[in-house]
Amino acid sequence: MKNTVFISHATPADNTFAVWLATKLELCGYNVWVDINNLSPSVDFWNTIEQTIRNETVKFVFVASAASIDPSRDGVQKELAVADKVRRQSPNFIIPVRVDDINFNDFPVEILRLNAIDFYNNWAKGLDALLKYFNDENVPKLDTNPGSQYYLDRWYTSQALIRSQTTDNTDEYCSNLFSVELPPSVYIYRSEDVAVLLRERHIPMKVNKKATITFACNKCISEWVGKEVDFIPLDTKNVLQDCVSPHTYFGETVSNLSRDVTSIINWTIGEMFYQHKMRRYRPTSEKRSRSVYFFPYGTKSKRSTNSRLKALSGIYKTTKRWHFGLSGYFTKYPTSGIIIKWHLIFTDGTGQTLSEAAQIAARRSKGRLMYNRQWKELQQASMFYLSSGTQNIFCTTCCEENAMYISSQPERFVSDKNYIDPSIYKQMNGGNDE
Repeated sequence: MKNTVFISHATPADNTFAVWLATKLELCGYNVWVDINNLSPSVDFWNTIEQTIRNETVKFVFVASAASIDPSRDGVQKELAVADKVRRQSPNFIIPVRVDDINFNDFPVEILRLNAIDFYNNWAKGLDALLKYFNDENVPKLDTNPGSQYYLDRWYTSQALIRSQTTDNTDEYCSNLFSVELPPSVYIYRSEDVAVLLRERHIPMKVNKKATITFACNKCISEWVGKEVDFIPLDTKNVLQDCVSPHTYFGETVSNLSRDVTSIINWTIGEMFYQHKMRRYRPTSEKRSRSVYFFPYGTKSKRSTNSRLKALSGIYKTTKRWHFGLSGYFTKYPTSGIIIKWHLIFTDGTGQTLSEAAQIAARRSKGRLMYNRQWKELQQASMFYLSSGTQNIFCTTCCEENAMYISSQPERFVSDKNYIDPSIYKQMNGGNDE
């Protein structure tokens, strides 16, 4: 007597779902055939598949997805063609199950008129419907089976294989490197003329005893001081390329001007975050002094002009809140630009940041199922917010004449390899991202 439930699916796109479904059905007592679990490397795989469908299969479950209905998928199309021949003697042989948002009208002609079970958005409900159908159809179960631990161990093994799979599809990747137009000039002043003033105004600077380095131009400095002050202008690009040798300015030898200017650029980035009302967070255990700036609760932004608003904060575990945060620093390698890193910061109901241990625990819990797409969308929304929807984020310590402009769009790279998006695993946990 035929007693096998055959699961036909696109490889590798639908591997995760196919193995999950197979394991669930096996735990319910059914004999299930799925290629990932049942095909050995040395066998004639197509002959094995065809014989299994024709001679052993009682129900043929076709996993309908954008990948499986693609006409170029020869393997899954051949399986469906064989199953369609069997269906002529057994009308209820094929069971389509939909796992993504493809239109039912786009189903292959072999299953176009068949009722499909919808697993899209909720695998658990889809499984309940499938099990009920099996029960109504009196699909036989195994008299004995290896036990639940056997099936669970095999499921864990298959997950390790699936998660490591790559594909040969070309894809474009967004980096966290943003091009930057730096202030054209660096200014050096006597510390006695400007240091106190710049400190009071929170202007990024570097004090080397008698000499103070800053991007604040002489025009603005003179206006703030109320008189003309001596200054030495230097070309920013030359300084960063280490083309300016150690030199004495106002009686003070400055030996590593490139490092000092880099420090001022990083400070300017932090001031830019602060000026956009982002809150500062500095973990006590952080080896570096670089701070994270996070968006206040309730902040929303579009990702592009025509997109919907994206929340940059939200509720976490009922009483707490999560916030998307950013940190940034200047790099010269492999090409000059600003590296923007993203973070998750957590606060309590009063707005106070959680302890560092609580931050780590919450970050692991909230972030464990946030994959590239989610991070990318949050990054896009935050940069759109900071740039007010323009091409650049405007940063200045004084006026537009010596401003810094950070691109709101990241550098992009094209790869001839792709990977299976792990976000599908979220569905296996009931959609709970906490």
